[in-house]
Amino acid sequence: MTTRKVQNPNDKGGAGFLWALLAVIAIAALVIGLIVFNGRAQRGEAIAAEMVQADNLEVSYNEGDPYFTLAAADGGDDAPSVDLFEDFSCSYCADLATQTDEHALERIQAGDLAVNVHPMTILDRQGNQYSPGHSTRALAAELALASHGDAEALWNLRAWLLENQQSVYNKVDNDDLADRAKEFGASDEAVQDIRDGAFAEQATATGQANLDYQNEKTGEAYTPRVMRDGEDLVTGSEITNWVDVAAE
Repeated sequence: MTTRKVQNPNDKGGAGFLWALLAVIAIAALVIGLIVFNGRAQRGEAIAAEMVQADNLEVSYNEGDPYFTLAAADGGDDAPSVDLFEDFSCSYCADLATQTDEHALERIQAGDLAVNVHPMTILDRQGNQYSPGHSTRALAAELALASHGDAEALWNLRAWLLENQQSVYNKVDNDDLADRAKEFGASDEAVQDIRDGAFAEQATATGQANLDYQNEKTGEAYTPRVMRDGEDLVTGSEITNWVDVAAE
């Protein structure tokens, strides 16, 4: 009868096994690290490809005003201004942005037009009852970027929210918005304000002020809408031509 000797894990053979195991773990960690790195690199490339370059765009915002202004950073001092009313939950606003944003940005950066953006929160209402939701949350993020002068990040976050409205509606929180703004190059201060919901109350006040303004001037309120001096600049299907009409 033969007996098998139980090998001491501390002897030479056991040490060899341990080193082999450590080598396998190290290789696995390296592979995982490369996968994560490549994933981040690919995401960064995708975001860079998705971003709209707005080198001659500036945003001005006086806290307490119910709008912020997008204008050319260089030139355009005498550009005509127009008031654009939109709601991040409004599908018609998303359609209008998809159709006209590219042309609007061209005319703004060329110094042909300044746009006073009046964000609204009509669709956070059920009848006369208002409850802060997607529109208010997205607006608060937008105001944070405007207050810090992050024009390019603002333009890109706004475009992302409108162009991807069906997939992001009521599915993004402050952290999601902050992360996305950071990817679009927002300042650390703006990103933190978005994450903290620092402009939530101001967003509520802004939405209400723009609702009151439209009702006071015309007796009704809706989005999208383009106005000048308290009157509609374009109506109906003409709204798709608002950029050129406003720049005349």
